[in-house]
Amino acid sequence: MTSFQSLDLSLYHLVLYAPHPDWLTRAMIFVTRPENFFLAIGVSAFFLILWGGGRGRFLVLSAGIGVAITDPLASQVIKGIFQRPRPCHGELPVHLPLGCSDSWSFPSSHATNIFCEATIVSLVFPRATPWAYLFASLVGYSRIYLGVHYPFDVLGGAGVGVLVGWGVVRLLRKIPGLGRFLGKDQAR
Repeated sequence: MTSFQSLDLSLYHLVLYAPHPDWLTRAMIFVTRPENFFLAIGVSAFFLILWGGGRGRFLVLSAGIGVAITDPLASQVIKGIFQRPRPCHGELPVHLPLGCSDSWSFPSSHATNIFCEATIVSLVFPRATPWAYLFASLVGYSRIYLGVHYPFDVLGGAGVGVLVGWGVVRLLRKIPGLGRFLGKDQAR
């Protein structure tokens, strides 16, 4: 085992074997499940498209493209390359309320997707940056807390997500005529 793997395992154990009060476990389960936010995301997208101006429409477009890239990139491409087993496959954690997925561990798809979205939100609406990254960090931490990812799976996913989110916004801003389509106050 390399020192990198040893550090990752030590950090994983630090989180996994810390006290897990029921209220916090329930909160982490809620935060880690994307379906708990589908309605809020749908309603927000609806209002942003209708009344968010060009920046709102740009955010919805960017976010949709971002997750359309990050989800298969993390889940199929990168995981297929690294084929890192999940920590819950190598040992029986004392705390595994959601069970253990059969998919590979690196990178965390949850972290990849949510950090992509946080980056897009922060670039389009800079005042929302702290909240976007706070929520993304909470989702990332929940994956470790629930025993399904190592910390470096989450950090790797966050890095990929930030890069893709930045790239999506940067590329979309360069498309001629997109500003006219979205409205005059399209993301700067």
